Amino acid sequence: MKLAIAQIKTRAGAFEETARRMVECSRRAAEQGAELLVFPMAALCGSSPVQPVDREGFMVDLADCVMGLLDELACPCLIPVLTELGDASVPDALLVADGDITPVAISARLGAAAAGPESSEGAGLPEFSFAGARLGVAFSYDDLDVYNDYEYNVDVIIYLGGYGFAVDDPSSALGSSLTEGRFLKDAETTGAWIVGVGSLGCYDLQVFCGSSFVLAPWGELAAQAPSLEEALLVCDVDPSAEGPLAEPLTPEVYDAPLMTWGALSMGLSETCELAGAPGACLVADGSLASSLVAALATDALGPERVRVLAAPAGDAAEQVVSDLLRSLRIPADHIVRHARNTAGNGALECDLAQVELAALARETGFLPLGARDKTGRALEEPPGVDASCLCPLGDLYRSDLLALAHLRNTMSPVIPALALASVEVPEVEGLSDELGGAEARLGFIDLVLSSYLEWELPLSDIVSERGRAELVTAIISQLRACGDAPRQFGAPSLMMSSRTLGEGMAPFGLAWVDRARPAEGRLAGKLSSLADKDGAEEEPQEREERPESGVSHEQEVRDLLGYLRDFSAGGVFSPFDTSGPAGQGGRHGESPSPSLWEGPFSQN
Repeated sequence: MKLAIAQIKTRAGAFEETARRMVECSRRAAEQGAELLVFPMAALCGSSPVQPVDREGFMVDLADCVMGLLDELACPCLIPVLTELGDASVPDALLVADGDITPVAISARLGAAAAGPESSEGAGLPEFSFAGARLGVAFSYDDLDVYNDYEYNVDVIIYLGGYGFAVDDPSSALGSSLTEGRFLKDAETTGAWIVGVGSLGCYDLQVFCGSSFVLAPWGELAAQAPSLEEALLVCDVDPSAEGPLAEPLTPEVYDAPLMTWGALSMGLSETCELAGAPGACLVADGSLASSLVAALATDALGPERVRVLAAPAGDAAEQVVSDLLRSLRIPADHIVRHARNTAGNGALECDLAQVELAALARETGFLPLGARDKTGRALEEPPGVDASCLCPLGDLYRSDLLALAHLRNTMSPVIPALALASVEVPEVEGLSDELGGAEARLGFIDLVLSSYLEWELPLSDIVSERGRAELVTAIISQLRACGDAPRQFGAPSLMMSSRTLGEGMAPFGLAWVDRARPAEGRLAGKLSSLADKDGAEEEPQEREERPESGVSHEQEVRDLLGYLRDFSAGGVFSPFDTSGPAGQGGRHGESPSPSLWEGPFSQN
């Protein structure tokens, strides 16, 4: 079977233009003998559903688009879409072949429902024959897990993920991270070819990096498309082959900071384009974050499309800004100097600089950028005035920024050393020099935040693994307090993690706060103690005195705790407990091994 992947960059809902490009790709694929052409998940509908009020019109136009493709496509195609199921939008893939359109996911669900309750527990995922092969389609990691756990008779699994790139999830980089992602294990477990089809571009502030791939069941890489650029990938897939491949590719070594920088650059460029902005403007104040935003904007857009408001706070910052703008080759007429007006009032100076940034954006039509990061959003007070419309780094921790700055300086040394050395550590009660220097203290703060936010570990688990109960509690408490502050998160940011800060916050105004608990004070410990007590032999006199009817207070507590245990996912509350299923972190649904994971980037 000759399979093709069209790794194309589109705009969500631009049905006419996208259909034209799909037809063009199908003709090129047909010329190369492709029997099935697969398009990325976000190609037609993007990564997020439209609002319920718009769904009827959107679905009608989507149906018209697909019906038009039926007569125009030059070869059979698998086209992912977001469809309606009740009040929700769910992913599906339309098999367009031989004059017919088959929604493979809905067909599988209907078939499982028709089979009745006697059908297997894992039924309901696509499984169909095409061009001499049995195909399956997965839309999420959970779907891949079902193919792994249950006996599906498939030769090829096509993965159409709707997840954008995330720093904390290597698998989200698809083919460029095979050595660190999950797909080699999926191929080994299922004994099927794994075809990863990567979306490309920025959709709803999620950035997709492409890097589609074809992986043989025995783990060899048969084909891979490049990251961050369009490609038409055509590959022979032989269900009867047992390996080895005649000319396998060598999987590349995954470089998370490099992929992150590329994703940020593409996301910023496309956001400016979608916003109709000819470029971007920003404040350069000498901080690491503002220096990194200036370098990112220059890389993404070019120095001619960047406007800078130079507002250094002090002589040292003046030198940083001067060296930075010279290294980035920002034209002199693109730089506006902020005149300091309030000696000694740093907060007011920052506010005035933001006012000037707003005026610059209005005058030029450029997109104003902010320099806040995830650590600052989580633990620091929001600025008094914020003119930014986008914070490119807002979903990255400050430790990530240090890694990105070092990476960028390996390309060319544009970030001044003084900016790297002056990185600020948030003020947290109990944070001391015992942890080491500024980078070590910042690393611990970011590790606690990411453990709580991305990996959804309870406070007690973090303390059990990392110690320093008072400091960990103070960090989580400060996160909760900042989350309740008005305007805390400010401008939107490019999504670079599996769980954004907004998704990880408690309900506004929640009074309850957690605390570090010993093992016997946690739910599993209480259940164990109650079970031990219940199993102990009672004295005859006590048995006689116990009422024959009614429920004791102790029994009520036991029943309640048992209910809470059964209500939890698999009954396992701690992802450190290896006896149960792994914890589910973020929208991507995977957690790393806590004993190995020490920070946002791998050690490669």
